[in-house]
Amino acid sequence: MILSRWYLRVFIVCLIVLYAARDAEAQTSSIQLPVELVGFPVIVLAVRLSNFVKKLAYSLNPNTYVSRARRSIASDDMIDMVEAEKRLVAELGESVCVYTRVCLHHAEKARKSIGRTRYNVDWDEVFSHYKTTADKNKEFYLLSVFLGDFIASPKFCNQLAKRGRVCKD
Repeated sequence: MILSRWYLRVFIVCLIVLYAARDAEAQTSSIQLPVELVGFPVIVLAVRLSNFVKKLAYSLNPNTYVSRARRSIASDDMIDMVEAEKRLVAELGESVCVYTRVCLHHAEKARKSIGRTRYNVDWDEVFSHYKTTADKNKEFYLLSVFLGDFIASPKFCNQLAKRGRVCKD
């Protein structure tokens, strides 16, 4: 609505300028400017101005800044476990596993914090457990923390465990 008003105003100003230029043509002038000299900078300016207006409208739109609760997965049923497991295996190899207890712990904390202040991971606790984890499974310990915090679904952690992706200490 505001953009269309703006375009209407620009159109009216252009018509006034063209009308004034037509009157000026009647009088002969000693300086003749090529059309390209005036036209191209005007086109470039118009494109840049319209891009600026689009970006400004996007940044001022309140729907641009959506809270984490609205971006998160609305239901545990929306997660396709077969696809999730395939992606984990494709990215991390056939030996990928998840520490169920760690995943559940972070999923519960993240689930409780949705809608309120953001849950902050206790990094001291995470790294102290990370150091005590077997060397070959350190990557999977951090994966368990990430999946629990990001997906925030205890059901997801349990389903990965049922599918045989539990890390053995």
